[in-house]
Amino acid sequence: MGKKTSCPRCGSKKIKILVPQTGIWTCQKCGYQGGIVIEDGNMEKQIKSAKKMENLSKKLIRGR
Repeated sequence: MGKKTSCPRCGSKKIKILVPQTGIWTCQKCGYQGGIVIEDGNMEKQIKSAKKMENLSKKLIRGR
């Protein structure tokens, strides 16, 4: 099983190299542009799970 590249901001696998000479990547989902990508197959699920937990905690704090 090979490593998959993921966006560090949203976890999407829809990330392409924009400028190969400089190593700049761009995410087609959130618009991230940068030289850092994550090479992990489970990262998208982990980021989505963390965002759900963050949103849930914000709702709980607002509700009280």
